[in-house]
Amino acid sequence: MRLVRFALAAALAAALAASTLATPTLAQGGHAPSVSGAPVVSHAAVGVHRAVNAPVPAGAPAPFRQDTRQNRAMMYVGGAALLTGAIIGGSAGALISVGGAVVGLWGLYQFFQ
Repeated sequence: MRLVRFALAAALAAALAASTLATPTLAQGGHAPSVSGAPVVSHAAVGVHRAVNAPVPAGAPAPFRQDTRQNRAMMYVGGAALLTGAIIGGSAGALISVGGAVVGLWGLYQFFQ
């Protein structure tokens, strides 16, 4: 019985604290703002809207990005060489794998430049 009384008292205290925090005082601005959760036309986000032209950004245009076909090919060849070296095994396979890793990483580096 004592635990039930304590739980009810705690719930009542929390409710009172929440209600006093939610209401502004006269020193904070006078009256409470009227906020409604109802949908209004000014907040409509769907439907047909008038198209507005975007402003033209000032400054230099973005730099030209070069063609990345060769870099992607180097990454593919490097990956294939890694797999081939793993299949071959031994010291020859390790040499092929290391060479494939170098070629693949160089292609990746050039791709991100």
